[in-house]
Amino acid sequence: MNIGCLYIPLEHSLSRGMNMQDINSLLDACKVAAGVSSDNQLAAALGVGRSAISNYRHARALPDPVVCATIAGLSGIPLARVLGVVGEARAISREEKAVWRKLAATAMALCLAVGFALPHKAQAAITGFDKSTVYTLCEILYIA
Repeated sequence: MNIGCLYIPLEHSLSRGMNMQDINSLLDACKVAAGVSSDNQLAAALGVGRSAISNYRHARALPDPVVCATIAGLSGIPLARVLGVVGEARAISREEKAVWRKLAATAMALCLAVGFALPHKAQAAITGFDKSTVYTLCEILYIA
């Protein structure tokens, strides 16, 4: 087993009806956000081997939780959404897939709700910090 990969036999993963489109969409979003043009560059950005990306794309392996966190960090997709997509792909039963799908959907709904609830423009909590000049106080140790 390589670091960053959870290997699943191909015939087993295909029989489980993995939704590789979602995994590929995550990887493609990560590529765009990271500003890379190839899967080799994406592998370097994610800290995995070049073959790992190919294995993820062709249902031979799934990203582990650390790689999922890196995908979330690079792409801006909530970690719960990434884990939900990968968890659904890893799930065997319909019920288990439904739980992961619900987790991913809940994560997206929560992000949207928080985004709409926040003020459009952040404001300083203390008056005076909205000026263009900011002064800082520092302590200099003087040794005679």
